[in-house]
Amino acid sequence: MNCHIRPLDPSEWEAFKALRLQALKTEPGVFASPYEAEASRPSQDWKDTIAGSPPHQVFGLFDGERLIGITAAFTWRGDPSGESALLAMSYILPEYRGKGLSKLLYDARLAWIRAQPQFKRVVVSHRKSNEVSRKANQRHGFTEIKRAPYTWPDGGIEDEVFYELKLP
Repeated sequence: MNCHIRPLDPSEWEAFKALRLQALKTEPGVFASPYEAEASRPSQDWKDTIAGSPPHQVFGLFDGERLIGITAAFTWRGDPSGESALLAMSYILPEYRGKGLSKLLYDARLAWIRAQPQFKRVVVSHRKSNEVSRKANQRHGFTEIKRAPYTWPDGGIEDEVFYELKLP
């Protein structure tokens, strides 16, 4: 296994789209976006998502040349000041899970966020029952800030748990 992470190039939008849609279709209880809404997005939207404007970055996790995971950091819409980054879209193919690769996702996103002077904190959320996500964010110093009921794309109603990491 020769795994590494790097920002995706807009020319890789089709591979990104395929993996994102696979994630949404196979695990609708984990992501806030429903498969149907994402699947109907035009090609230009996928290219724009990777392009990184307004400030955000989409990363690809690779085993050699094979795209095996995706993740992103965005300016959080929930903060009108624009000072909060949001971690989102994390997905690793099932056969690569449990190998410590989420550390690469966190390290890459947090390094990118820290290089953006406007960000004062980082926010991440997950479905309450998603223990894997909770453990990953806890390893990186996030603290819980709130919970809110949410209806997930699989139809389940369960709290969305929000965490933050304040930046120095």
